Amino acid sequence: MERIMIGVTRRDRVTNQNLREKTNVQDIIKEIKVKKWRWAGHLARQHDNRWTKKITNWTPRTCVRRRGRQSRRWTDELREFTGVLWQRRAQDRWKWKIDEEAFLLQWSEIG
Repeated sequence: MERIMIGVTRRDRVTNQNLREKTNVQDIIKEIKVKKWRWAGHLARQHDNRWTKKITNWTPRTCVRRRGRQSRRWTDELREFTGVLWQRRAQDRWKWKIDEEAFLLQWSEIG
C-alpha cells in the first residue's frame, strides 16, 4: 500500500524502511507489539477479580494440547522475553517501561 502511495514498485528495489521515512507511516507490527505490551502490563497490575485477568491465567482442565508444532499463546511471547514471572515484573511500572523499549528493539530490526 505504501508503494502504491509513492508510485514505487518492487523492481525499483526501495527498502521498506526508506518507504516509511518518505510516507511517515508507522510500522503496523511494531504498533501491535507496543499495544500488546502495554495491555499486558495493565492486566498484570489489576488486583480485582475481572474476567480479563482470569482468562489470561486460565488453563483448560485437560491441559492436553495437540501433537506437532504448538500454536503460540498470547502470553508465550511475554514469557519468552521476560521469563515466567512476567506478571510480577509488570508490577513495577518503571522496570516494565524499560523492558518495553528492549522488547520493541527486537521488532525494529525486522523489515
